[in-house]
Amino acid sequence: MIPVPEYPVFEPMCLGHQGFFDQAFAKNPPEISEFTFTNLYAWRNAYRFYVARYDDFLIVRSDAKGIPCFLEPIGTGDKRAVMENILVDTAGSFIRIPETVKKIFAGDTRFHVERDAANSDYLYRTDDLIRLVGRKFDGKRNQIKKFKAQYSFAYVELDAVAGRECLDFADGWCIVRDCDGVEGLRHERAAIDDMISHWNTFGLVGGAIKVEQKVCAVAWGQKLNPETIVIHILKADPAMLGLYQVMHHEFVSHHAAGFQFVNMEQDLGIEGLRKSKLSYQPIRLVEKFTIRLT
Repeated sequence: MIPVPEYPVFEPMCLGHQGFFDQAFAKNPPEISEFTFTNLYAWRNAYRFYVARYDDFLIVRSDAKGIPCFLEPIGTGDKRAVMENILVDTAGSFIRIPETVKKIFAGDTRFHVERDAANSDYLYRTDDLIRLVGRKFDGKRNQIKKFKAQYSFAYVELDAVAGRECLDFADGWCIVRDCDGVEGLRHERAAIDDMISHWNTFGLVGGAIKVEQKVCAVAWGQKLNPETIVIHILKADPAMLGLYQVMHHEFVSHHAAGFQFVNMEQDLGIEGLRKSKLSYQPIRLVEKFTIRLT
C-alpha cells in the first residue's frame, strides 16, 4: 500500500491506496454508492479525486468544480468536528452526504444544508427484483417474455478474462450514444476500462448476455455493505427490445440473491434514467446532501 499523506496535504488517488479504503469501509460499512474503492478509483480523473488522512479518517477531495469539494470522512471519531474544521480551513463544501451525517448538523445555523436530488441512490428489495411479482411488475415480465420468445441467448458470468470481451460491446454502445460528444459518457467509458482492468482486485461480479455468440448486454457490481449489492454498470443494445430487462433480471438472479437490497446508484438528474429506475419500484431513495458554511 502507498501511504496516504496527512491533511492538509493531499495526493492524487491511486491504486496503491485501495488497502486503506477497503479497511476503512470494512470497519464503517457505507450506505452511498460512491463508497466503493471501485467507484472512487474508476472516476478519479473525472472528479479529480485527491486523498489525505485526518486523524483516523480518510478524506477524499474533488477539484472538478474548481473549488474544493469533499466526500464524507471515512473512519471513526468526531466526524462533525473534522468536517467543520475542513470547511473553515477551505471555504469548500461537503458533497454526497447521507442523511445520517446530515442529521448531526441539524439546527446549527452556521451550516447551509441542501438536498442533492440528482445524486440520491435508488434502493430496492432484492426479492422484488428477482421475483417480479404483482401488477406493478407486469410490464417487466412482459418485456422479458417477449425477448425470450424472439431470441435464443446465453448468460455468461464475467471474470477478469471474460470481462475484456465487453470492451468491444462498450465501444459499439458508445458509438450509438456518441460518448465522445457527451462528457459524462466519455468519463464512464474510461471508468469501464479501469473496472475491467482491475476486475479481481476490485472484487467485481457480473455477467453478459450473448446472442449468437455476440455480447449484447453487460452488468456488473459488487458488495456495498453486508446487506446491499451495488450495480455499477448495466448496458444493453437499445435495438433489442426487452434486453435491458432481461440483463437486469439475470444479474440480480445470479449475483444479488445473498443480499437483502440492491442499490442502483443515482439518476444524475436525467429524466430517462429517473423513469427507468422508478419503474423498478424502489423502496426508498438514499438521499444525499451538500453542506457548507453559511
